[in-house]
Amino acid sequence: MSFILDALKKSETDRQQQTPAAFATVPSSDGRPRAPRWLMLLGALLAINVIVLLGLLLRPDDGTPADTATTIAAVEKTPAAATTDFAAQIEAARHNESQRRAPPPTAQAPATPVAPAADVNVSATLPASNTPAQQVASLPTIYELQAEGSIALPELHLDIHVYSEAPEDRFVFINMSKQREKSQLSEGPTVEEITPDGVILDYRGTTFLLPRD
Repeated sequence: MSFILDALKKSETDRQQQTPAAFATVPSSDGRPRAPRWLMLLGALLAINVIVLLGLLLRPDDGTPADTATTIAAVEKTPAAATTDFAAQIEAARHNESQRRAPPPTAQAPATPVAPAADVNVSATLPASNTPAQQVASLPTIYELQAEGSIALPELHLDIHVYSEAPEDRFVFINMSKQREKSQLSEGPTVEEITPDGVILDYRGTTFLLPRD
C-alpha cells in the first residue's frame, strides 16, 4: 500500500513540475491592438482627395473681371453697329441702282378717250353649268325611292364615310362592310362614286344617293 501511495505522489509531483513549462510555450500578446489594413487604405485615399481639391480651389484664374466685362460690352455693341452699317449700304445701293435703271423722261402723248363698251349679258351667252355638286343634288335619295316603292332593298346604313380628292383614297363602310368605288355590296347595289355628300349607288339601272347622316 505504501508503495502505491509513493507512486501516486511521485506522479503528482512530476505533473506539477511540467505545467509551468506548458504555459510558458503559449505566445503572449503585447496588448496593443493593430488597425485593419483597409482602414489605412481608406485614410490614404481621403488624403489624396483633399490634396486634389485644395489644388483646384487655389489655382489662379487666367482672366480678370475687367477684361471679361470689356469683351462682353464689345460683343453687345458690335452686332447693332454692324447691322446699321449694312442696312445703310443696302439702301444706298438700291437707290443708285434705281437711278441707273430709270428710263430717260419722254414726252407723253395726250390720252385718247375710249368709248364706253356696250353692256353684254355674259350669262346669256354661256351654257347652263352642270357641276358634280348639282348632279348629286338632282339625284333621288334611297329613302325617297323606298317611299315611292321604286326599289326594294334592305336597309342600308352609311357607318363610315371617308372622302379624298384622290379617288383611290376614298372608302366607306356600308352596313359595317368596307367598300370602294366600283365595288358591289352584298345587298346588290354597286358603288358608282363616293362624294362629299354621301355615296352614289346603282341598282338595276337606277342611280340614287345614300346620304351621310
